[in-house]
Amino acid sequence: MNTDIISGIQLYHLCRDNSHYGLLSMSCGSETGWGECVITTDAPHFDIIAWGDFLCKLNRQSLADARNTALLNREVWGDAKTELVLMALSNLDHSAAAAREEETPDSSILFEESMSYFSVL
Repeated sequence: MNTDIISGIQLYHLCRDNSHYGLLSMSCGSETGWGECVITTDAPHFDIIAWGDFLCKLNRQSLADARNTALLNREVWGDAKTELVLMALSNLDHSAAAAREEETPDSSILFEESMSYFSVL
């Protein structure tokens, strides 16, 4: 990896049958890791910006610091948010090998199909 500092965070909000899903993309240099979670079920509307605000704490952190931040904030964030971040970080650690073995989501298609989108700059 070119650097171990998180350089991009994007959260896609997908909805199927009133169930809301989050797909998290975390970038570090030229590598990208993905995480996914069920956000809520049986809700007609959902605010991804308010829900995803916790991601701002991770911006520009090292991968190790981001992992520690997630673990230290589990009680405040809850399991879904914490596991979403840990999944993306773990995938990011292994993204070079995974890119050769499996397909990664196409961000342009996700952007078109998502109900809303949140990016941490």
